[in-house]
Amino acid sequence: MSNTYSYGRPTVRTPQQPTAPKGPVNYRVKLLSAVNSMPPMPNALSKLLGMLNDENCSAGQIAAVVESDSVLSGSVLRCVNSAYYGLPGRVSAVRQAVTLLGFSTVRNLALAFSMRRMISRNQPSPERYSAYSRHALGVAIMTQFLAHFKRAADPEAAFAAGLFHDIGRLLILSNAEDSIPEITRVWEEGDGDLEEAEREVLEVTHSELSASILEGWRLPLSVQTAARYHHRPDEAPAEDDEGPLSLSALTHAADLAVNFEGIQTLSSEVHPPASPEQAFADIGCADSVDEIMQQFRSEFATLQGVFQ
Repeated sequence: MSNTYSYGRPTVRTPQQPTAPKGPVNYRVKLLSAVNSMPPMPNALSKLLGMLNDENCSAGQIAAVVESDSVLSGSVLRCVNSAYYGLPGRVSAVRQAVTLLGFSTVRNLALAFSMRRMISRNQPSPERYSAYSRHALGVAIMTQFLAHFKRAADPEAAFAAGLFHDIGRLLILSNAEDSIPEITRVWEEGDGDLEEAEREVLEVTHSELSASILEGWRLPLSVQTAARYHHRPDEAPAEDDEGPLSLSALTHAADLAVNFEGIQTLSSEVHPPASPEQAFADIGCADSVDEIMQQFRSEFATLQGVFQ
């Protein structure tokens, strides 16, 4: 062992130990572990979601839940007082907002703000997070439009289904962002879709992760199913109370339409977004595409600014 001198002080150099080569990352194990360590759902959000299928839920109960969280209450009131709603005078109380806009609108605003606050604790890069949140909001709005337009059996769950359908993708972006270039490469070099590329690289898809997260949060089964099958609605198991239109089919059509508008989380020049025409035809909206898209563009253009 030799001594060297720097600025008159002896420095002892010790041989460096060789670094062990890193093995391949087991993304499946990493992501499933991340599912199990997801933060618990905020109390207000849990109560709001529990009211989705409660026929006895009142406007006063919705208002009470929102008012119990001061940050959530402030966010909802800020949105309600935006130019989009054009209400006469300033709304200063959640109960007043419920009276003017209806409890479904106020509840959906609260759901969106609650989710944004919760997932902001573990975000991917700002650009990817912004793309994800815009897409989630867009699909939530569009799924709700389609549910009301078709008078679906479970329109109250439609906004939640759209809002949470891709939360598994957020988990990937937050916990395995280094896998995205390889997923994109496999996707662009192959003939399969993005989910098949995910399965090849991660051994699990974002849809499966979404369903697992929503099951852990005890969301309604129809919302869990829509998340799992929103890319393959024909494979979704039939539910007795859904009628001829499943929430999976509505979420699928909404997802395609929003992607086609250029509101995507991940994009590829090799695989541009597929047209939603067939999906709209499958749910009986082939003759109403222009009308629905016009309504969507108007609402999304305004609301996305409120949620930034």
